[in-house]
Amino acid sequence: MHIGGGPNDAETKEPIRRSVEPHFEDFRRCYRLLDDQRKGGDFGVDLRIDRAGGGAKLSHPRTTLKGKAFKDCVVHTFEGIEFRKPRGGTTTVSYSLRFTP
Repeated sequence: MHIGGGPNDAETKEPIRRSVEPHFEDFRRCYRLLDDQRKGGDFGVDLRIDRAGGGAKLSHPRTTLKGKAFKDCVVHTFEGIEFRKPRGGTTTVSYSLRFTP
């Protein structure tokens, strides 16, 4: 996870981490939708989280993993997250997940 404009310390990342972690099982379910589950890789997305928290505006989903259903599932899961209020006001985050077989 990288916070645009920083700081990139644990305290600043904490509300985002705590917002995403409860959805890890949902992301694991998305992995089952890959065209080839024998391969691992990363999925990244940029999130703009309002100063009040709530749903994030997603942009630039990126991955080398194959499967439209997989990509749609990961994006849909991120769209369903209610983010906690960021510590530094409106925040842009580059968030990556690593999927392994």
